[in-house]
Amino acid sequence: MLSFWKKLRWLLPLLALGPGLALAQNCPDPQATNYNPGATTNDGSCQYAATATPLPPRAQLNMELSESSGLQLLGGQLWSHNDSGNDPVLFRLDTTSGQTLQRVRLSNAANTDWEDLAADANYLYVGDFGNNFGNRRDLRVLRVARADLGATATTATAEAINFSYPDQTDFTSRLNQHNFDCEAFFFAHDSLHLFTKDWVDFKTRYYTVPAAPGTYVAHLKATFDVNGLITAADINPAGTVASLLGYDTRSGAAFVWLLSGFGGTRYLGANKRRIELPSVIAVGQVEGLAFGPRNRVFISNERVSNALLTVPAQLYALGVGRWLPGATALATIPAASADVGIVATPNPARQRLHLARANGATGAATIRVLSLQGQEVLTETLAAGTQQQDVDLAGLEPGVYVLRLELGGRAHTQKLVVP
Repeated sequence: MLSFWKKLRWLLPLLALGPGLALAQNCPDPQATNYNPGATTNDGSCQYAATATPLPPRAQLNMELSESSGLQLLGGQLWSHNDSGNDPVLFRLDTTSGQTLQRVRLSNAANTDWEDLAADANYLYVGDFGNNFGNRRDLRVLRVARADLGATATTATAEAINFSYPDQTDFTSRLNQHNFDCEAFFFAHDSLHLFTKDWVDFKTRYYTVPAAPGTYVAHLKATFDVNGLITAADINPAGTVASLLGYDTRSGAAFVWLLSGFGGTRYLGANKRRIELPSVIAVGQVEGLAFGPRNRVFISNERVSNALLTVPAQLYALGVGRWLPGATALATIPAASADVGIVATPNPARQRLHLARANGATGAATIRVLSLQGQEVLTETLAAGTQQQDVDLAGLEPGVYVLRLELGGRAHTQKLVVP
């Protein structure tokens, strides 16, 4: 056991670095107030200045979807649903106009309290786990085959994934006075990841449940003080950024938490940044969240109508890339090189990127364009017999990307600027 003075001598060099570094030696995010350029790991200690953003509406939803409570993007198509007391219907939406394009009714499942959507490559998952009174013993997720949600489908069937909480022993009915409500989940690593809506302590508890039909006891993984009520969750297609949506009944604030820099399923173990959204008086009770392309999230709200105000059900789109780590990635990306046998010009490249072989290189080549968070946004192949080729960049938003050139077992990575 170290004596007090030996411990103090050990701490002095850290204290000399300043209060931020002394308390957080492993914050690698340059946007954090306690950023440490020498950090080699991420211990989840990054802290951020208060950040707020407007949330202008993108489109108004039809009245039939006035209680939009979940969102999920499937193959570029946005799906939603209403919550408890409504029909068991899934709605496919136009992301520009908000209009309903398709309705699919689940023929063998009721809408006890549908609260969120999740998806993998083969299934859409419907979270029937809303539990306002804390007394439900029939919590479940409904699994629907994506193949049954084709453009002409009007009905589908579901399989049940039943679960319970390992730490709930009291099922007394208490409206909004307990910690066993849930309105948020996503799919990743063969499991469903659930985040509770804790009415008593305004935290969230993170559980996992297998993504296969059956009956399970959820596994409690972690707890996080979100300072509010979590109503939706999603993870981006690359699996590098997760997000939690919510609001605070005490202040009327809406917010979104961005989770990044994690390894595996340690979603609460790395960067946690809160972005303040406008008050629920302006944007309603936000309930649905889904990642779209290029670090954009879609958000929906339930319609609010009372003697004081009316907020219609609306669809919003918010770009969150500006608040994610990535600035330091540019320092490690080398300049253009012909070593791999492919030269890409010009850079910056506004509309097209020209590829040409160099140094007598042969064979098929792969060209990948990735976001700074590692999400692949474009892929092209240069055929073995082709000496040069143009890559169309018109679909990319202006910004900084990572260009990866692969040929014959070699790879070269460089920065790509799209002005």
